[in-house]
Amino acid sequence: MLRSRLLILLAGTVLGIALIVLTGVWTAYRVPAWLVVDQPPRKADIAVVLGGGGGSRLKKGLALYAAGMVDRIVLVDKNKQCWDAMLRRQCPACTSEVGKIVFLSGSINTQTDARLVFEYCRENSITGVLVVTDPYHTRRASLLFNSLFKPSNIQVTVVSSGEFGSRLSPDQHWWLDEPTLRTVWNELGKILFLKIKKL
Repeated sequence: MLRSRLLILLAGTVLGIALIVLTGVWTAYRVPAWLVVDQPPRKADIAVVLGGGGGSRLKKGLALYAAGMVDRIVLVDKNKQCWDAMLRRQCPACTSEVGKIVFLSGSINTQTDARLVFEYCRENSITGVLVVTDPYHTRRASLLFNSLFKPSNIQVTVVSSGEFGSRLSPDQHWWLDEPTLRTVWNELGKILFLKIKKL
């Protein structure tokens, strides 16, 4: 009798541990897909293109402008020079179109980007913003921008550049690629840090 109870207890424990492990593996497998936020773009005043990336963010911002989704592109980075080479390559005519592109400098991280953009929006009566960044960065950008802009009437939509560059997409064997794995866990760690900071 005691032996059969111990066997049942042991079987229950093993089953519980197996379920926890399987849930953990399944959750870890789904993390990259969760990191990617790609809201359908809606008409807005500006497209905010965050610094970094290999030019895919700027390409998407220019496409949104060309499609008439925005009236202006706001480029955010440490300084204007960060954009010069990409602009010369992707949009040589941009310099001649006054007011089409605005530069916000002083970026340190995504949080300062959100603050810089928020100030710009308040000073220029902006009511709608499309934030453009790379896929794995979209969740964190969405959390930061929406948190800061929430008390205002400014609508924020986060749009993915759609290009993973040298990283693998969530539907590929991303866990086998070290740079992708590092990017995914980096982003997840930063998001968890943001959540803990709010507690």
